[in-house]
Amino acid sequence: MNNAPTKGYEEDVGKRTTIRVVSHTSVPLLLKNPEYFFKETNSTVYVIWGPFRNMRKDGNGIVYNMLKKTVDSYPTAKIYVTTEKRMSYCDAVFKKETGKDR
Repeated sequence: MNNAPTKGYEEDVGKRTTIRVVSHTSVPLLLKNPEYFFKETNSTVYVIWGPFRNMRKDGNGIVYNMLKKTVDSYPTAKIYVTTEKRMSYCDAVFKKETGKDR
């Protein structure tokens, strides 16, 4: 999850990273080491989630803009972002299961 290491933790997390779920707040941490996350381990699928204000695609989404530049630099990277509708659904499930707003 996020930018947590997997090397040295294989006993806990397995020997490969197929899917990495990343919070919008951790995207800058991934981008500190893009060669590792997006070139060496290019078989990993990244699912990025975050609030609409950061993920909007109209040029005003700070995190979305960072990801767009990353995809331009690493075209084989498999980076996907959640939709606003999916985020609303996840927020509702979180609240139902925990009784708390995210």
